[in-house]
Amino acid sequence: MKKIILVLSLSTFALAACNKTPKSEDTQTQSQTTITQPSAPTVDTASSVNNAPTASEWVGKYKGTVPCADCEGIETELELKADQTYEFEQEYKGKGNDNKFKAKGTYMMDAANPSVISLDKAGDNRKFSKEGDSLHMLNAEGQKAEGALASNYILKKD
Repeated sequence: MKKIILVLSLSTFALAACNKTPKSEDTQTQSQTTITQPSAPTVDTASSVNNAPTASEWVGKYKGTVPCADCEGIETELELKADQTYEFEQEYKGKGNDNKFKAKGTYMMDAANPSVISLDKAGDNRKFSKEGDSLHMLNAEGQKAEGALASNYILKKD
């Protein structure tokens, strides 16, 4: 009987030794490493929000002619209203009959970037950024046009 108790005691001791927790030195080192890691740059949200256009600053009628691959240009007009609705019209110059695109719907400000709005599905989810009294037409990823024709994708407030 004594042998059984002795074997059980040794087995318990051996199993307990296998479930060892990390040394307190290792835990402290890990904590210090976490504390000393560089943090992500902070954004001053108060100043970026203050520079963003207010809803009333978006309201107005914007016009311009944007480039067209197979026509003389696309006369574009976008009217943004205070109730966050819009009227959008494009006319493809030099394309004959049935050369207009018209849409009405709602627009919304981008929560991550209040200088950008998106039209709803009726307006093909087009995006625009506001700079002064102008709207820059953005691509599907929300980026401005680049290169020699970039200035042709700007609609000016009427």
